[in-house]
Amino acid sequence: MRRTMVAGFGIAALFCAGLVQGQGPGAMPAAEVQVRATAFASDLPPDAPEWGISAPIAYVVPGWTFNNRGDAQHDVYLGYMYNSGVGSDGFTQTVHVPSGAVIEGLTLFYYDADASADVSFAFSVYRGTPSAGFVPENLLADASTGSTGYQGGYRPLSVPVTVRNVDPFSGEISMYYLLLAMAPSGTATDLRFGGAVVWYRLQISPVALLPTFSDVPTNYWAFRHIEVLAASGITTGCGGGNFCPENPVTRAEMAVFLAKALGLHWPDGTPQ
Repeated sequence: MRRTMVAGFGIAALFCAGLVQGQGPGAMPAAEVQVRATAFASDLPPDAPEWGISAPIAYVVPGWTFNNRGDAQHDVYLGYMYNSGVGSDGFTQTVHVPSGAVIEGLTLFYYDADASADVSFAFSVYRGTPSAGFVPENLLADASTGSTGYQGGYRPLSVPVTVRNVDPFSGEISMYYLLLAMAPSGTATDLRFGGAVVWYRLQISPVALLPTFSDVPTNYWAFRHIEVLAASGITTGCGGGNFCPENPVTRAEMAVFLAKALGLHWPDGTPQ
């Protein structure tokens, strides 16, 4: 990314915030600011709580971070990327979401003032192994339409996808990609892409088939949660193959739970 792109985006942010008097081609018209403000509600997942495993986590992928494919090139105008090259081969960017998370939808940001061309978008996964090759699967397809200016919003996946970056049993690798196709736009004002927000939620592992601890049977009310702690290495029980689920937890035991769950460590591996 060129330094001019970073500086241009910073100035654009000030224009949007109303901190800099808009002048020249970089100023955002008041009508565009109003459109973006009123469209914000449709950009978020519906009924999103604020905490817990059901809270959606936003993985933000700005448009200008996409990689060029073929002879396409990109530049930035008001925070939105446009194709400044000579072809429309497209752009790509990878998605890095932890294994076990479930992706439910994406928020997409377009600017389309071109009646004859659209911005085409796809979210795909490539599954396979280095020896056998990779097979693509399209998870979401979307595009701008018409020439109404700012467009986009939240797009749910038809089937939520549980991320499995590496299958520990088969060795299959899954790589998640955002793909973009956009015709060249020499004026930088008619066809642009602002980026994507990948919404995912953390989740608890499925119920284990066999109990780890002799005093926590499969019908115990907290069986699933205790099994997850054991499988994650956060707890080894209270000794003798038991978990002692009804015993009180000491501050020392809580310290062990938290340190293991959060992965706390000294940065250089030595005591301070």
